[in-house]
Amino acid sequence: MITGLIVGAIVGFIAGALVARNNIDEVNKVVLETAELLDKAEKELKELKAKKKPVATKKKTPAKRKTPTKKPQVD
Repeated sequence: MITGLIVGAIVGFIAGALVARNNIDEVNKVVLETAELLDKAEKELKELKAKKKPVATKKKTPAKRKTPTKKPQVD
């Protein structure tokens, strides 16, 4: 079972290398596009963080205490 997993990983790596070798131009193009998108996303994130205003917290007003009502005495 473990040997099958190892053999499968090696075969997958070799197949991936062969496919990438045949399509190297497309792979490089995708990598460049990804790098550009990453830069754009980082810039937008910095802008959003700069625009974010700190949230003002409201102080809670203390609850008013009710005066205890006197119960009538029952004799």
